[in-house]
Amino acid sequence: MNTNLLVLSIGISLAVACAMAGIALLVRSLGVRTARQRLQEVSGDTVMDSDVAPAIMRDMKLSSVPLLNALLEHLSWARRLDLLLAQSDLTIRLSQFLMIMLGCALGGGLVALQISHWWWSSVPAALFCGSIPVMVVVHKKRRRLSQFEKQFPDALDILTGALRAGLAFSGAIQVVAEECPKPVSKEFTIVFEENRLGLDMKEALRNLAARVDSAELRMFVTAVILQRETGGNLTEILEGTAHIIRERFRILGEVRALTASQRFSGMVLSILPLAMAGLVSVMAPEYMRTLLQDPAGKYLIAGALTLQIVGYLLIRRIVAIKV
Repeated sequence: MNTNLLVLSIGISLAVACAMAGIALLVRSLGVRTARQRLQEVSGDTVMDSDVAPAIMRDMKLSSVPLLNALLEHLSWARRLDLLLAQSDLTIRLSQFLMIMLGCALGGGLVALQISHWWWSSVPAALFCGSIPVMVVVHKKRRRLSQFEKQFPDALDILTGALRAGLAFSGAIQVVAEECPKPVSKEFTIVFEENRLGLDMKEALRNLAARVDSAELRMFVTAVILQRETGGNLTEILEGTAHIIRERFRILGEVRALTASQRFSGMVLSILPLAMAGLVSVMAPEYMRTLLQDPAGKYLIAGALTLQIVGYLLIRRIVAIKV
């Protein structure tokens, strides 16, 4: 009876969390539509890129609830997580993302509790399932960053060519936004639109560096800001920056080629114990049944999985050579 009551209460909590997230998303979509109309009136455009407008208008509040927003603003991890959402090109508020994490955690803990009937097994399951949204966001950020860094040297060449043709820096930014593919075109379009709406170019470039967590982009932003403050030939500076970035990518490719076998070995060593456990379960199920039914076996399995994860992370850390 107590177990059924616990399951019912968790299910109700999950349903309420999902309902609150849905209502918040609906309210936010109405606010974004109104803000887009205001921006169109200010800028004089009849149409604004549907991908660019939400990024320009991104609400800096972490929650629509004032009390929760004030609490999250004083938490450093909340600010870092909100920055991660912006770098992955997601316009969802942090409070909504935390609701999604809470829903995944409750769902994973509930499923583990129903399968194993051990309350302690629901804790790691809830932690793992609750971290899945973060892993998805990190993967999205890395994939977007990889695309940006591949396109960035060509964008610098276009920017340099536009400056040589006699265009102002803001005009050269617009040329890059029109000629380059996404995500470079989207980010430089945001810079151009922010500057056109009244934001200083230095601040627009700093916002660009915050949205894209790239060392190459920070190098570009620093070079441009220093040139605007101290003077100098911006075209030559950008040409040198593009050359340095291309050389870095060349060296990074060589390093990845040299460490490919080590990364593959780490993957094999991580998968092999799980594959052997599955093979033994099929060929000699009585051996695995003894391990699963014995009280000490559960702790051995938990310890083995923990050591497997630690070993995999250590191998990844060793072969992750920074250039």
